Amino acid sequence: MSVYVDEGFRPCVTESATVAFRVCCDDRAQVFEVSAEALVTFCGAASTRKQDLLAAFEDAQQDILSVAAQEWRFVPTEAVRLGLDEFRMVRH
Repeated sequence: MSVYVDEGFRPCVTESATVAFRVCCDDRAQVFEVSAEALVTFCGAASTRKQDLLAAFEDAQQDILSVAAQEWRFVPTEAVRLGLDEFRMVRH
């Protein structure tokens, strides 16, 4: 199963302080959101400022993809949220 970030959908910080991005798996695409807490705690974001969250997302993209792959469930109408609990389950 090939899982990668869709380059056609630019990661962005949402109003709810998450970084939204689209992951492709085989021939399907799913939107995921990583919480600011998870980016600070597990991905090294310096703060919850937009620039810091996006920089941490870029730096930890492979780790984030491994969590997304574990949490993959194809629901085209809603985003799958990745928070502290999802990172803890995969990383520990």
